[in-house]
Amino acid sequence: MQTDGYLRQIEHRIDALRKLPLEPGEYCRRWVSQDDSRGYRKSCIHAIATATGLSPSTVKDWGPDFVRCPRYVPYLLRQADLLNQFKQLALNKQISLPPDFPQE
Repeated sequence: MQTDGYLRQIEHRIDALRKLPLEPGEYCRRWVSQDDSRGYRKSCIHAIATATGLSPSTVKDWGPDFVRCPRYVPYLLRQADLLNQFKQLALNKQISLPPDFPQE
């Protein structure tokens, strides 16, 4: 059985991590696989746009290395990264979502 201290430690680590920015290039390295039909940069633009809710043309305007992205974007990407990690854990049945977890 896990102790309360262990659970508090996990909660603290997640809270600390979610406050750290995740730059667009790192987000792409983690979550974008090479798609020969689309190209890596285009796939990155699409993934970042999906994660942030911004348009692909807006993301494209940030430059080749996304250096002109707004300051809030790396924080949105960190949130998306954490959600992606939880999604992978759930899909791999390493964690299970509670029955009252929102369906939409």
